[in-house]
Amino acid sequence: MDHRALRFPDLPAEQPRRLPEVLRDPLRLTLLGGLVVLGIGTLMPWMLIWLPGRNFFEVSGFERAGDAGILLELGLVALALTWSDQAWHSKTAVLVAGPLIIGVACLFLLRVAYADAIAYFASLENAGGYGSLLPWFWIAIAGAIIVTVAGALEVWGARGRVSFRMPVTREAIGGTVGGLAGAALGFIAGVTIAGLFTEGDIAMVSTSAVVVLAIFLGFLGAWVGATTGAGLARSIRR
Repeated sequence: MDHRALRFPDLPAEQPRRLPEVLRDPLRLTLLGGLVVLGIGTLMPWMLIWLPGRNFFEVSGFERAGDAGILLELGLVALALTWSDQAWHSKTAVLVAGPLIIGVACLFLLRVAYADAIAYFASLENAGGYGSLLPWFWIAIAGAIIVTVAGALEVWGARGRVSFRMPVTREAIGGTVGGLAGAALGFIAGVTIAGLFTEGDIAMVSTSAVVVLAIFLGFLGAWVGATTGAGLARSIRR
């Protein structure tokens, strides 16, 4: 019984505290779990290398091509789409399909990273060395699979309230063209700016900075370009 309400009848009774909606939805919890697994696998070393004179040493996914940096940034975008109630219940197709698209992109990127690692191991043989993939790489793949499957289930469940058909209108075409142009310009700007600020740094720091800034400005440029392109197409029609 709420004794506060008995003493002060004009005041509303206190509502019991509830967990955030994201923590009460099994599908969203699965997505969050997959993103956590993906994040752990991404942050840990991916390869174990042995070379004459250096013995064993570990190589992270942020070195060489910097694939781990891209995975981490994609995971953060998927986390925002999953955690936000507004994005999760949105009727905008790209927001609803966002986790699925990101999961597929992560799997593709990990496939590229796997091929690069195999080629790298083969090149080590010329120097008398060898290498192998650590379990953390496979854990990252497992997380990407969980995200992809959960994202597909979300798209399937939202098919009744969201239309995934691309309308052929001036606004849609203008937004698509503007988004692609903005993403390209943002990516180029990120690479250029990061290169200027990290000139002379070690390869790992330089690569990570370039990847993070390029992807961030790429997403920002895509959003600005899509909004501007759709707005221009709408004003021309009027």
